[in-house]
Amino acid sequence: MSGIDILGTGCYVPEYTLSNDELSTMVDTSDEWIYPRTGIKNRHISKTENTSELARIAAERAIADSGVSKEDIGFIIVATCSADHIMPSVSCMLQKLLDLPEHVMAFDMNAACTGFVYAMSIANAMLATRPDRLALVIGAEVFSKMLDYTDRSTCILFGDGAGAVVARHNPRGALQEAIFSRGDADASHIYIPGVPFAGRQEPPYCKMSGQDVFKFAVEAPIQSMKQILADLDCTIADMDYVLFHQANARIIASICKRLKIKDAQLYCNIEEYGNTSAASIPIMLDEMNRKGLLKKGHKLLLVGFGAGLTWGTLYMEW
Repeated sequence: MSGIDILGTGCYVPEYTLSNDELSTMVDTSDEWIYPRTGIKNRHISKTENTSELARIAAERAIADSGVSKEDIGFIIVATCSADHIMPSVSCMLQKLLDLPEHVMAFDMNAACTGFVYAMSIANAMLATRPDRLALVIGAEVFSKMLDYTDRSTCILFGDGAGAVVARHNPRGALQEAIFSRGDADASHIYIPGVPFAGRQEPPYCKMSGQDVFKFAVEAPIQSMKQILADLDCTIADMDYVLFHQANARIIASICKRLKIKDAQLYCNIEEYGNTSAASIPIMLDEMNRKGLLKKGHKLLLVGFGAGLTWGTLYMEW
């Protein structure tokens, strides 16, 4: 088995913080209603910065942390469902903003909240074909521009942010993934309208069936985690950390109870950031890295689940 090494991490969130109390002045809700149901107290909201700008700052910090030359970067993969434009991609914009060389392959991919897990799996495969290059993998979202702040079911959940890693191929490393998708053909669970046919314009706001999403988000990750553990012939107790996409504290608690995951194996920051979609896992990785929590050889599970429907778990060693 080969894998990747993470050489550096970075993250960025907008300065403005939207608290539950402030939200209660905008929509019929309160801290007493939001926090017990979600675990969220605050979320960072962009006032002027678009997704590419959040991604740029996170990427610059990851590159600085890694100490590598920009000339060695061969791939940019941006996981996002809130790109600045339909085209060009955030990744191509980022190539220019970071002044990266022309030989870089740059593309975006959209697996919603599972995006970073998908992107790391893709990076692993691409680096194996070009081990002389490095990959810049980013999860970045400005989800707030797609929220209806009169819709209590969605506007309380999401925040904006970006996280990035610089990765290289490690022929003696370990990376394993269990990735799944199930087409939600009628978009009944969670969706954001796209470019319309004439006369059929919907407001470009996130729509969600909360009960359906909650049930999916508890069941699906368990499937992918069990598959990974079976493939590795190990147990959840062998993992140093299990990093869940930060969707809802109750979802995470329910999964942990069923799989007997200990509090010491978790890192959670949903209280401060809310659900930052594809950015949530790389933001956690950067925070843990800067706090010195991640040690060489630590065994990690990165667990994503989101619209598509998509879900997956990635095992890697730090």
